[in-house]
Amino acid sequence: MRIDIIHIRSRFKNLEDFKIDIDENSMETVLIGLNATGKSNLMEALVVIFRDLDLDRPPQISKSKDPFEYYIKYQCRGNDIEIDYSTKDGYTFITNGIKLSKTGFYKNKDSFLPKHVFIYYSGISERLKDLYYDHTKKYYEQIIRKEAKHTRFDSIPRIFLVQNIHSSFALIAFYMFKDQEKETIQFLKEELKIEDFGSALFILKQPEWSKSRKEHDRFWNAGGLVRRFLEDLYRFSTAPIYHEERVATTYKKSETQSRLYLYIKDRKTFQDLVDTKMYSDKIPLFNALNSIEISDLLYDVKIKVAKENVNGELGMSELSEGEKQLLTVLGMLKFTKDEESLILLDEPDTHLNPMWKWKFLEYLDKVVKRPETTQIIFCTHDPLVIGNLKKNQVQIFQKDPKGKTTAYNPNVSPREMSFSKILTSELFGIPSLMSKKLEDLLNEKRFLQAKITKGPLDEEERKIFERLKRYFDRIGFNDDTVDSRYNRFLQLTSEKQEFVNRKYTKEEEKQLDEIAREVLEQIIKEEKEGGVE
Repeated sequence: MRIDIIHIRSRFKNLEDFKIDIDENSMETVLIGLNATGKSNLMEALVVIFRDLDLDRPPQISKSKDPFEYYIKYQCRGNDIEIDYSTKDGYTFITNGIKLSKTGFYKNKDSFLPKHVFIYYSGISERLKDLYYDHTKKYYEQIIRKEAKHTRFDSIPRIFLVQNIHSSFALIAFYMFKDQEKETIQFLKEELKIEDFGSALFILKQPEWSKSRKEHDRFWNAGGLVRRFLEDLYRFSTAPIYHEERVATTYKKSETQSRLYLYIKDRKTFQDLVDTKMYSDKIPLFNALNSIEISDLLYDVKIKVAKENVNGELGMSELSEGEKQLLTVLGMLKFTKDEESLILLDEPDTHLNPMWKWKFLEYLDKVVKRPETTQIIFCTHDPLVIGNLKKNQVQIFQKDPKGKTTAYNPNVSPREMSFSKILTSELFGIPSLMSKKLEDLLNEKRFLQAKITKGPLDEEERKIFERLKRYFDRIGFNDDTVDSRYNRFLQLTSEKQEFVNRKYTKEEEKQLDEIAREVLEQIIKEEKEGGVE
């Protein structure tokens, strides 16, 4: 799966007549830019495109009556695919340069669409839930059928949204198949210091859909594969407990909730459960665990793990936000890394420490081991994550003066710059690596220092200069460098009042750039007159 071109011809949220040309030969593409420039919206648009192609319907935008017209070009399973949708003509399909009928496309849909579209959003996932609702509903209706076979658990739905609960399911699945997941287990031990699975407490609740039924049932009338898995959990749990609990639904209202507590005391007990059903792989086990979540039967699951230098077991809730995020993202990628998949990650590095951010792409390569045909598109605001990328792997989102978003590659590859340079380059555009307060003080000192060369300072200015000089001497900040030309540049720009008390606006930036050019011309003129070549 390799996306090449996307053109949103109509309007999708804040993207209108938006075109982006992605390097289809690159496995990763990172989207950077200020907030509200449309990075996340592009990812949502991609989900809508592939979701509705899979469901054989026109693209639908939730809570919007606006049409969604687009053109997309991508490669999948050796096929060059172009899809155009307009409200006037509907879908146009072209594969390998040949126009296909709608019937011809859908006859070979599995060859023309990605196997998975995996979505991770580091914020509150509610904004994305409607994007995968239809696929989850369809999958749910299949697994609750009385005649449903266990093979329904063998694959994950094409559109899949990752949520925090999935990190616990992933951890269980990894440790139940340790022989298959040696590298993952090693990673968990080295990076997260997790040495083993400890125990699991499943807290089940009566779902809304069963409250209208009057007959008593141990699992509130759950059916199909969901019920069969609950029966296994019940059979292997230690002293199952039913309990009626009063819970608050709002700050003004509460209700009585029927709950069932199922405790799996250790890894061996869980392993016995898995072996009984003869799960051959981590994916069927993960899907079985996830089935009670999508059935609205799961109130919570409390996983405990054995962790290095911790006495006793440690609950998953006690892990740091960074640990949980790394486990969630990398763990779930292990389930959806199949050939020909599209992985969309919206700020997957938010809670990671600097070392983990720096090594994030390395983790994707070594731990997840993505196939050559899997493409990852992700957003980030952190220079540490993109430091190893080439310029063709980066797309900068920027709004023009009219508010229209455009996307383009940077002029220089991040891997050719230091992290400090990345921050002040076009990639992030930060005016200074110093704090605003420190830069203001330094500019004030330099201005007064330049003024001294033209005559004595008045008493008040002298006191300020001496105070600033003592301050910068104390913190070890030296104006002089080995570059005489740069020293002269500092001297001349410091004579300009405009460099004092900066506002850091775009207009000011243009003014200071013009002054800097004038100063450089003056330096060049001085060198020529002085015979310096």
